[in-house]
Formats: sequence, C-alpha cells, structure tokens
Amino acid sequence: MRTPLLALALAVTAASASPLSKRNLSLQPAGTTTPPSQDPFYQAPNGFQRADNGQVFKARPVWTPFDSEASAAYQVLYKTTLATGEDAVTAATLYAPLKPASPPRIMVLAAPIDSACRDCEVTYALQNGGGSNATDFILSAVAIDIFAGLYKGWYVAVPDHEGPKAAYIAGVQEAFGVIDGLRAMLNFPNILPKTDGYKAVLHGYSGGAHASAWANQFLSTYGKGLNVVAAAYGGTPVDSFSTLDLLNGSPGAYLAWGALTGLANAYPELDDFFKRELFPNGTAALKAARSLCNTQLAPVLYNQSFYSFFRYGRQTLNMSTAAKYTNLGLLGNPVKQDISPAATTDGVVHIPTFMYHSITDNIVSYKPVPAYVKSQCDRGAKILFESAPGFNHTVAAVVWTADTYNYLESAFNGTLKLDQCNQTLGVSTQPGTPEYIAAIGPSAWNLIKGAM
Repeated sequence: MRTPLLALALAVTAASASPLSKRNLSLQPAGTTTPPSQDPFYQAPNGFQRADNGQVFKARPVWTPFDSEASAAYQVLYKTTLATGEDAVTAATLYAPLKPASPPRIMVLAAPIDSACRDCEVTYALQNGGGSNATDFILSAVAIDIFAGLYKGWYVAVPDHEGPKAAYIAGVQEAFGVIDGLRAMLNFPNILPKTDGYKAVLHGYSGGAHASAWANQFLSTYGKGLNVVAAAYGGTPVDSFSTLDLLNGSPGAYLAWGALTGLANAYPELDDFFKRELFPNGTAALKAARSLCNTQLAPVLYNQSFYSFFRYGRQTLNMSTAAKYTNLGLLGNPVKQDISPAATTDGVVHIPTFMYHSITDNIVSYKPVPAYVKSQCDRGAKILFESAPGFNHTVAAVVWTADTYNYLESAFNGTLKLDQCNQTLGVSTQPGTPEYIAAIGPSAWNLIKGAM
C-alpha cells in the first residue's frame, strides 16, 4: 500500500523524466549530483565573514522537476548566521515563474527536511530530481507548493534552513536560514531582476512550519526591514516535549530522535552533555542520525523508546543543560542575548498569520497548539487558526493547501482582513472542488490526484 507521500514522490519522479525545460543550460542529470558534504559548491569562500547576511557568493543553474512552471532555477550559496552567533553559509534553490506577478511576489518555502544529516538538504533533493531514495521524501513534501507558487506567478525560494550543521528543529538556526534565504532572493538578479515594490510571505508544513514559525517571530529583529506581509503554516511543532512524548516508542520515533540530534548539532554544549549521558546504543543512534536521512533512519529506530538511550531516561531532558535547550525549543518564548547572540525575539508574531492543525495529528502533537495560539493572541498577534478532526499528519497537509494559498493570495492583493485573532473548526475549501483546483493550479492538482 502506498502512503500519500510515497505516491507523491513517485508522481514527481515520473514528471521529472519528461523533457519539461526549454532552457539551454549545462546541467547535471538527475541522480549524478554530489552530496553537499562532498560538493565544493557548499564550502564557504575566503573572507565570507565580512559580507552582509543574504549576500550570494556562488550560483549555478539547476534542473529540477518543476521546470514546466519555471522560467529559471538556480542554486545559490549565501551568508547566514549560526544559532550560536558565528558567521556561516548555507544554500537555497531559487525559482522564477513563467509569468511573474508585478510588483514581485516572493514565497519563502521552508521544507520539512527533518534530518540531522548534512547530505539530506532540500537543495540536494531538488537537484537530484528524485534520483535518491533518501531524499525523495523531501521532494514530495515540497512538490505541491513549488508548483502552486510558480503557477500563481510567485518567485519561490527554498532554503537549506538547517544550515551547514544540519540543525534540525533548532528554531533559532532555522529562523536565520529562512530570513537570509529571502535576502538571497532579493540579492540575486538572475532570478529576480527588480525588487521594487516586492512583497514576501513565509510558508511551510510540519518541520517546515517549525522553521517558518521561528522565522516569523524573528522578523522584527533579525529580519528587520524585510517586507514580509503574511505567513501560513500547519502541523506546527510548538512544544518539544509534547511531540517527543507522542513519537517515543512509535513508528515515528526516528523524527524525534533526529530532532534531538539536530539540537545537539546546533549547540556544542548540548552535544557534549548528550555524549556523557548516553548508553552505547544511544551513541550509535546519535551517529546514525548524523549519517542517514530520515527515511533511512526510520527502520533503525522503528518503535524504539529513545528515552531508554539515556542513563536517566526521560528525566535526562529535565537536567539543567538539556532543559536550557528544550525550553528554548518552546515556540513563543522570548529568546535573550545569552542564548542567541545574533538576535533576540519577544516570541510574538507581528504579521498576519494563518495556522492550521489536525486535532487527530499522529506525528506533531495538537495538544499544545491552542494554548500557543491563545498566548500569541493575548500578546497582540493576529492569527487565523483552523483545526479539524479526522486527518492524519500527511493528509492534513493536502487538505488545507487551498486555504493556505487563498490566504497568502489575499495578503499579496492587500485584501486580507485580519484585525484580530479568529479560530474556526473545519476546512474552508474542500479538496477536489473547482475552488480548490483554482487556488493551487493544474500541475499541483495533478500531483494530488496521482497520489490518491
């Protein structure tokens, strides 16, 4: 039996075999690209520390499975910042639509990379075009959104927001990678010739929602001066412990263990702490998470209790060093200078935001989300929050797709009216209806149909 994500991966891979592009570029064929850890393109140039965040150092045109809706696609290497404040570089894939809206409309799409391994980045997955079983998951997870955004005439930036250390679920790192990914788009005229009057939005689902939500709350500080007019994300991990507890001992245990490994990648102090507290099987699991993409890690950790990897079990995460970083992982909490030297945040989103989440989500806990939304609204945020029961985590991503694009379109058009928080039960635009198809375009809809 095919899962929806597997079916989408197969559909995208099949599409990638078609001669979609008319561009005369010297490109690597699918399946022969070099992993980021071995590719010189991903290495920082000498003196990069002197550059502004978002400056593009390297660029190369790439072939991806979305050429039917794109006039050009490039990989770029750009300046960003690590969660611990040091200068760094990371990459993004930038797309230009066939018929760009004017003034420019930009969607920064955060993918659910969900891996603590350097060779599982979304740029590699997109360039591979379905050529690697390890990264097909990521390709399928962004396919609908790339097609939909390009169809609507939007420029699309898909950053490697985890940064060079593969800091999966490290919110500060993800925020910086997303925000500087937008700056890279604005600094790269090969894709975006003119930036006058541009508007931008943030979007992501699941692990991508985590990155988008963290970027959203850093916009007023680290992202100051950028014209981001709205954000939309769903299946958002807002509380580390709730999702860790949900996944522990389940088929999705690999996702949570990857997240703990990603945090250790971001913060050397936490990495040293974990190494002291792990049993040998935990040390082996940490090594595996750093060398395998999430779909490869899944059979290794299937149904395992990762708390049992630690000498003191779950209590380990309440110990002072671990608690410092698990508390940092609570979305909406203020982040101060001692934790984030590059920028601070009050933890509040200051732009209109659409959130959605299935009440019966089996991967990312729904339980803490309403309290997070209420806290945001009490502090002045403007959030439209939609929820409904009956959908698993993967299906919910597809169910709310049209509502997401209608919301973002209204923000671009200047017709979005969200003067205060609003919560609704249900989905406004039902999948398969003419309104749903019109919101995302035929290419995205054909992918969804192919996965049914």
